[in-house]
Amino acid sequence: MASSDTPIGETHTKTELERRNRLYTMLSHINRCIIRTKDPQELYFAACRIAIESGGFAIAWIGLIDSETGSLIPVASAGNVTVTQLKSLNEGKFDVLSNDKETAGGSRFSSWTEMSEQLGLLEGASFPIRLEGKTVGSFNIAAKEPGFFRDAEINLLLEVVDDISFALDIIRREEKRTAAESKMRYFVYYDSQTGLPSRALFEERLNESCYNGNAHQVVVMVVNLRRLQIVLHLLEPDTGLAIIRTLVDRLESVLPAVPRARIDEAKFALLLQDPEGLHVAEELAWEIHKVLAEAVEIDGQEYYLDPFIGIARFPLDGEPAEVLKHAILAASSPDTDTICRFFFADMDEGSRRQLNLDTALRRALERNEFILHYQPQLDLSTGRIIGAEALLRWQSRDYGLVSPLNFIPLLEENGMINTIGEWVLQEACRLNRKWQDEGLPPLRMAVNLSARQFHGGDIPNIVKRTLEKTGLEPQWLELELTESIVLMDADKVIRTMHEISAEGIGFALDDFGTGYSSLSYLQRLPVARIKIDKSFVANLTSNPSDAAIVRAVVGMAHSLGLKVIAEGVETEGQLGFLRGINCEEIQGYLFSRPLPADDFTLLLREGRSIPPKQIEKPERVLLLIDDESNIISALTRVLRRKGFRIVGTTSIKEGFELMAIHQPGVVICDQRMPEMTGTEFLRRIKDIYPDTIRIVLSGYTELNSVIDAVNHGEVYKFLTKPWEDEALCQVIGDAFNIYELRQENRYLSRKLNTNRARSE
Repeated sequence: MASSDTPIGETHTKTELERRNRLYTMLSHINRCIIRTKDPQELYFAACRIAIESGGFAIAWIGLIDSETGSLIPVASAGNVTVTQLKSLNEGKFDVLSNDKETAGGSRFSSWTEMSEQLGLLEGASFPIRLEGKTVGSFNIAAKEPGFFRDAEINLLLEVVDDISFALDIIRREEKRTAAESKMRYFVYYDSQTGLPSRALFEERLNESCYNGNAHQVVVMVVNLRRLQIVLHLLEPDTGLAIIRTLVDRLESVLPAVPRARIDEAKFALLLQDPEGLHVAEELAWEIHKVLAEAVEIDGQEYYLDPFIGIARFPLDGEPAEVLKHAILAASSPDTDTICRFFFADMDEGSRRQLNLDTALRRALERNEFILHYQPQLDLSTGRIIGAEALLRWQSRDYGLVSPLNFIPLLEENGMINTIGEWVLQEACRLNRKWQDEGLPPLRMAVNLSARQFHGGDIPNIVKRTLEKTGLEPQWLELELTESIVLMDADKVIRTMHEISAEGIGFALDDFGTGYSSLSYLQRLPVARIKIDKSFVANLTSNPSDAAIVRAVVGMAHSLGLKVIAEGVETEGQLGFLRGINCEEIQGYLFSRPLPADDFTLLLREGRSIPPKQIEKPERVLLLIDDESNIISALTRVLRRKGFRIVGTTSIKEGFELMAIHQPGVVICDQRMPEMTGTEFLRRIKDIYPDTIRIVLSGYTELNSVIDAVNHGEVYKFLTKPWEDEALCQVIGDAFNIYELRQENRYLSRKLNTNRARSE
C-alpha cells in the first residue's frame, strides 16, 4: 500500500516497476529451470510454482488439450487451487482469459466465476503453449490486483510461455533422438521379425557366460536351415514370416529355458552351460532336428527346411567369438549323412580353401575353365546308347580338376549358378546338334537344373532361346529336376514344367527317393522318366530294403506310364537285377564313366553297346554256394546230368551278384560260410527274391538256427553232408516244381489283373 506522502503517479509507477521486476525474476527462474529439467511434467509444475513465488500471482495452472475431445485438461497448478479442484470445475472445460475487458487479450472469467468469488481473483489471462508450432495447451495465471496485465507485462508473460514452448520443443527432439537410439539399439540387439536376440546380443551373452559366469564349458549350437533362403525367395513376405515364426515356436517348445538367438536369416544359435557330457548336446541336436525337419504347412502347402546343426565348445574351440564362428562353420558343412557335426580344427583350413576356391571360381568362366563331360544312358532292351547326361566339370589352373561336390554348392551360394547353368544348357545342346549334323544317331541330351536356377531365372525363355540359337529340336532335350525343387513350390513348378513340355521338351525326375515323398504330385508332373538314385542301386543285390525300394519305384512308375532309369550301375549283378524287374534304362560305370566330348563322340562312332536283353528259353538254373570248391565240383557232376544249369561260387558276396545276374529258381548254400551264415544269406534272398526256393546243405550239427529259419519259412529244406545223390536230386526237382508253379501263378495273376483293368 502506498504512503500518503508519496504522489499518486509516483506510487503507480513504482507498483508497475515492482510487478515488472517480479516478472523478470519469474522469467529468469523459469529459464534456469528449463536448463535443468528434461521432463515436461516437472517443467509444468516448476513454472506454476515460480509464477506464484516470484511472479506474485495468486494462482497458476497449466492445461493440455485433449486430442480426442478438444477439452483443456489441467496437469499442474500452484497457489490456492489444486489440479483436482480445477478438473471438477465445469466438468473440466475451460474458457479462461482476462476479467478486465480493457486488458489486452483478455475476456471474462466465464468458467471461473465461482472460484474468482471464493478466492477474490480480479484478473487472469491464458497464454498458448505450443509444441512444434501447434497449440497444445495454455499457461493460465490470475491475480488479486486489478490492472495487472498491461502491454509490458503481457509481453514478458508471452516471452515466458515462448520459452516454455521452446523447452518443450527441445525435450521433444531429445525424446525423438532417444527413441531413435532405442530403436536402433533394438534393431542391433534383437531380430525384428521374431523378437529373438540378434547375433550382437548373443555374442555379448556368450562372452559373459565364458568369462563372468561359473561355467567350466560353454557349448554353442548353430541351427542352419539350409533351404530357408530359397523358400523365402519364392514366397510372399507374410507367408515367409509365418514360416519363420512357426520355426521359432518349435524351438521354444524344445528349449524353453535355453538362451537362443537368430544370428542371420537362416541360422539360429543356442547356448548351453556345463552340459553333462557331449552326448547331451548331441541328443539335444537330434531333438531340434526332429521338430524342425517336419514340414511347415502354410495355406495347404508343405515346406521343408533341411536343418543341420553345428556344435563348438569353449574353451576347446577357441575364444568366444571364435566359438560362434566355428559353430557356424560346422553348421555350414555339406555333410548329408547325419544331422549335426562338431567343429574340428581342419574345418577352418577347409573354410579358407573354400574362400580361395570361390575367388578362383568367379574367374573360371572368363578363363574357359569349365568343360562338360557326358555319361551314356542305355536302353536295356537293345543295349544301345539312347541318351547322354551333361555333367559340369571345372579344370582350374590353380587347383586342377575340382570335384563337383566342392564347387557346385559354391555356385549356388554366390549366385553364379544361373549364368553357368545357361552356359551348360547351350553347350550341351550345341554339341548334340553337332552330332546330328555329323550323321550320328540322334539321342536325347539330359541337362540338370538346380533349385536356384529353376526358381530364380526365366527358364522357359532361356530354354527357348537356347534351342533357337543352337538349332536343336525340342524332343532331343530333357531337363532333370530333383524332388526338392518340385516340393519348394509345387503348383508354380508344375505350371512352369507344363509350359516347357508344351514345346516338346522332356523332363526326368532325378534322385528319386532321396528327398521327401512327392508321390501326391508325381501324377501331375509332365515327366517321361524317373531316375533311381545311385544310393539305392549300390547295394540292391544284397540289401533287401534297397531292393524293395527299387522294385517298388519301378512298379509305381510303370503303373503311371513312366519309364525308369537307374543311376550308378557298376556291376553285372545290378544290371541283372534291374533287367529282372523290367527297368528300362541305366547309366553308370559298368558301361562308361562320364567322358569328354571327343571321347563320347568316338563312343558313338564305334557304336558301342551292351548285349541286349535275351528272351531265353525256360531252364532250371541252380545256384550252389559253398566255401569248399571240391563240394561244388562234386555237386555239379551229380546235378548236371539231371538237366540243371549249375552256377557256383565259394563267396557269399559273389553269390548275391550271381543271384541278380542269373535269377536262379533254386539256391543251395552251406551253413558255415566265412562272410555270414547260410541261413542269414537265405533270409536276405527270401526278401529280395521271394519266389526262389532256398536249401541249406551242411555237415554242421548245431541245428537251432537252421530249425528257426525253416520254421519262419526262410529255408525250404535242410540237407546234410554227405548226401545221397538220388535223394538230393529228388529234393531239388521238387523245389523247381514249386518255383515254376509260383511263377505260373504270378503270371496268371498279372494277366487276370490286366484283363480286369481293360474291362473296366
